Amino acid sequence: MFDIGEMGREDILREISDNIDRLITLDLPFRTVSNKLYADTRALYGDPITLLVARSLSESIQKGGVALIATGWPDRPHVSPDIAETDGPPGAALLGMALHKAKKAVALFLTEERLVAPMEKVCASAGFKVVPLDKLMDASESRAPLHAASVLGFPADVSEAAEAAEDLLNTYPVRAVISIEKGGMNEKGIIHTSRGDDTTGPMAKIDILVRKAREREILTIGIGDGGNEIGMGVIAEDLRQWLPFGKKCKCPCGGGIVPVTETDFLVPTAVSNWGAYGISTMLAILEENREIFHSAEVERQILRTCADAGFIDGGSGYVNGGVDSLPIHVHMSLVDLLGAFAEKGIAAIRNRP
Repeated sequence: MFDIGEMGREDILREISDNIDRLITLDLPFRTVSNKLYADTRALYGDPITLLVARSLSESIQKGGVALIATGWPDRPHVSPDIAETDGPPGAALLGMALHKAKKAVALFLTEERLVAPMEKVCASAGFKVVPLDKLMDASESRAPLHAASVLGFPADVSEAAEAAEDLLNTYPVRAVISIEKGGMNEKGIIHTSRGDDTTGPMAKIDILVRKAREREILTIGIGDGGNEIGMGVIAEDLRQWLPFGKKCKCPCGGGIVPVTETDFLVPTAVSNWGAYGISTMLAILEENREIFHSAEVERQILRTCADAGFIDGGSGYVNGGVDSLPIHVHMSLVDLLGAFAEKGIAAIRNRP
């Protein structure tokens, strides 16, 4: 039998990260795309993805550095732009908290204007005190304990998005831009649902922010589970060959649903929240601090808050705290398993020769 005690720190990190990658891409929603998304992306990077991303975030973000974290998917725009799904906001809030705990990062969340109020509730459920944007940096420097974040509405209009992106990048010490479950533009500038429909109108144009951040060599990360999210541009050619509606969508643009915007790292996953959780788990292991990653009870609390705020399960359409047709207890179990990996990984690192 192989003795884990003979493994070095790097070997332990790779082994744990491989397991975490497999867990967060387990196709429990049974959409039949997550395994192929992961295979294409892993072939591009070679190494375990959660380790690559967590390490890059750890190296890029210093105390007081701002992480711009974008999320929010207007899920039934033909009915109302106020309808949005539970996949994305919990992952964004909890990854922001993990970065705050691990690196003292300042989290600034970006979402659609009409989703700001419900997103603020989700952030508070993750443990943040939500403050006005003009007080965010002051709050981050408070001598008394204060774990603050802000939520900002980001424009859906492309020209306004460009102006807003420049303003954010010029005003704040941005060290990373993270997009979680955000629709990305195809080569014709159209954003689609996974079903091939046009959802461009109400969607905050985070593509513009990501592109401008890359021009400034700021770390960018895309997390997605359907192939139509920001960041999928890094495997766009592969996606066009096999993804449903990859080459041709249902809308008049006819350009398919595959985004063209690339990020420095793409995290493909079965549920976008899980991608954020996998990164947070690896941050906890790198920092050797289990408290960086949240608990199953916090998961239950934040998903119930999503329901109270009116977010729907994008798969089932119910307001019940489920995500991608999976009930709350499944997500709690996933968090328990990731937490076990965090504990095992930290213990293995501490006990190595």
